[in-house]
Amino acid sequence: MLPLSLIRPAAVEHRRSAGVPLVRPRWPRPANTTALSVVDSRSTVFWAAAATIVGIAIALGHVWLRLQVVEVGYRLSTTRQVIQRLEGEGQELLLAASRLDAPNRLDGLARTRLGMVAPEKGQELALP
Repeated sequence: MLPLSLIRPAAVEHRRSAGVPLVRPRWPRPANTTALSVVDSRSTVFWAAAATIVGIAIALGHVWLRLQVVEVGYRLSTTRQVIQRLEGEGQELLLAASRLDAPNRLDGLARTRLGMVAPEKGQELALP
């Protein structure tokens, strides 16, 4: 049901089409609602403003949350790249260490740099 203020009588519409200036009639309000009209309008404005503020707060919270998700995604991507790079460096270091610890290389270094030779028979001792 529409409020009386939204319904236009046919006579007013007829006068508009005839070129007569439109004069809106004042609709009489029921006696029991006259005192409440100001309070009702203030209450409606208050609740509309409160709903708008809550809606804006929810929208801003949603946007902030989405931005945080994107930022954490970028951090995660960067962290994964760092982990992959470090794992690659670790593999390279293990390969370099295994090359440096190779028995043939150590034997060659001992002979060339330190002048060591293989022990002859009888020079080896068994430790208890």
